[in-house]
Amino acid sequence: MRRGDEMYIVLYSPTGIHKVVEFLKTMYLVEGFTPVIVKPIGAAAQIGVPEAHKIAYKAGKPLIVLPELADVSRILGASPVYYLSDEGEEKGFEEVFASSGNVAVVLNAGDVEPSRKELENVKTVWVKNFPKGLPAIALSGVIVYNALLLKTTR
Repeated sequence: MRRGDEMYIVLYSPTGIHKVVEFLKTMYLVEGFTPVIVKPIGAAAQIGVPEAHKIAYKAGKPLIVLPELADVSRILGASPVYYLSDEGEEKGFEEVFASSGNVAVVLNAGDVEPSRKELENVKTVWVKNFPKGLPAIALSGVIVYNALLLKTTR
């Protein structure tokens, strides 16, 4: 298990190459986020993940790929794990993204929500003032933008 403070941004169940690559490029725009891809499907698994590893290697940045959502806490030691959903409890940006310890935020990139079993021990939240209904890649951009704003105002 990894020790220290890590902020994992998790892309759950991506299906397309483009989603994986754009997610990774977006996460690498700001320091402090470790991108994680969980349960990639189809072309995302066959082509997107190898392409993502190539991008990560060239950039000298981390990339983690895991088969199950539960591995985010089991393997990476993330606690809490937040799942961003329009129906989640509203929390402030700093409350979610400026926490200490190993924290993970999960973005759903697929057409199907994680099962109840997969969401055991995961807190379903939504960040106040984030537009609802955003796809995962757009949401990752909003997260990066807010993280950059937070850094410049401190």
